[in-house]
Amino acid sequence: MTRLANISILFSISAIAASCGTVMVYLFARPVGEAITVAFTAMCTMIFIHFMLTRSQEKSAVSDAVNRLEERIAVIDDDVGNLEGRLTGVEHNIPRRTREEIDPLFAEVEVIGSLVKQMAEAMADMETRIEDQGIAIEDQRTKQAQLQPQPAQRLAAPQAAVREPSVDLASQAAAAFASAAGQPMAASQPMGAVQEPFAETRAPEMKRPAAPRMHHPNAALAEEIRASIEAGRVDLYLQPIVTLPQRRVRYYEALTRLRKANGDTLEPIEFLQEADRTGQMPAIDNILLFRSLQILKRLATRNREAGLFCNLSPSTLMDENFFPGFLEFVRANDTYSDLLIFEFSQADVAVMSAIEYESLAALAELGFRFSVDRITDLRMDFRTLADRGFRFAKLHASRLLLHEDDLAKSNIHPADFGSLLQRYGIELIVDHVESEGAVLELLEMDIRCAQGFLFSPPRPVRADVLQGAPNPRSLKKEAS
Repeated sequence: MTRLANISILFSISAIAASCGTVMVYLFARPVGEAITVAFTAMCTMIFIHFMLTRSQEKSAVSDAVNRLEERIAVIDDDVGNLEGRLTGVEHNIPRRTREEIDPLFAEVEVIGSLVKQMAEAMADMETRIEDQGIAIEDQRTKQAQLQPQPAQRLAAPQAAVREPSVDLASQAAAAFASAAGQPMAASQPMGAVQEPFAETRAPEMKRPAAPRMHHPNAALAEEIRASIEAGRVDLYLQPIVTLPQRRVRYYEALTRLRKANGDTLEPIEFLQEADRTGQMPAIDNILLFRSLQILKRLATRNREAGLFCNLSPSTLMDENFFPGFLEFVRANDTYSDLLIFEFSQADVAVMSAIEYESLAALAELGFRFSVDRITDLRMDFRTLADRGFRFAKLHASRLLLHEDDLAKSNIHPADFGSLLQRYGIELIVDHVESEGAVLELLEMDIRCAQGFLFSPPRPVRADVLQGAPNPRSLKKEAS
């Protein structure tokens, strides 16, 4: 098309030049040679001008094409740079993500291995104790058969006792203890002094570990606790746990109070020890769990992020009557596993055995998390706690802010305690915060959660929220 246009333009120029020569000859009567010269000159001039305009247009088109090409190259360079950045990020992120996904698996395998080892050791110890007890019982029966008096001796025994009044109760007890332990009796000890029933009941008791006892049992308080549970006088209180510095409610802690028949309130510090001694803590924890789930269902309709800390006693984890039903109930409500956190004191966690850890593992498999509170020893193995599902830890504000002098059990400065827990995936919550000055100090330490009377005291839950609470003994009936 460009060549045809150029040819047509050249024909037009030639026609114009010829017309100019014709006009000069016929109109102006100029000589033919002069007219041809002028016509040729005009034609050359117009061809030159056309050539210059064409070159200018071509140059402009080439310049525009070069500019567009440079812009496209710049865009391609940017895309290549972005691609290189993404490839570099992938090279760095893939190993890290792989470690993040594999490390929890390794940790779980280690936890399972430790649990299996603890179970094997416990089973081996139990078998050894059973064998030892069986051998002791057989030896005891053999000794008793050897020491069993004949019929004639049984008739003579009362007479011997009459003739020898010097044999007192102390010598009889010593003889019975010797026979129970499988030791030979001295020849001077009379046969009638051996009391067989005492020996039969005493030997097995020596093999059993003694159950822990309180120094001051309170039968009246135990009966008051039992009556409160039976009558449903178990109240639920909630205390908020807020974020700093916004002071927005992030969690609640569920606290239990008992009401006496006269309306007086029993604080946990008053009844926990006696309830644990008398085996009534599982029933209290049962009520607390039911009502905590009722609260969670109500909170979930307003604020899905609000979680609830629920205190549990280790005796609940070990109670073979309550815990199976307890586990079935939380399994049926595992949709709230990310909102319900079970809390234990550090003293209870420190003495947990393989049985409690198995119960914790069963709850952790359902997605529930745990918290340790009342921390007094900062040297505890928090890495192991994190592996077992503990994701929160509570520390008294006075200890963190160095208002207490009892820091002998600390090999880390309390101000660095939060950073240590954060490396293990545990969030530190500072409780018993009671002043604005303490809040400022906590913010300087980068503490993000706090609890205390400064924000709100524990408040009772309204009765209409807890209407329709299940019977506190339902779990026990289901488990049996």
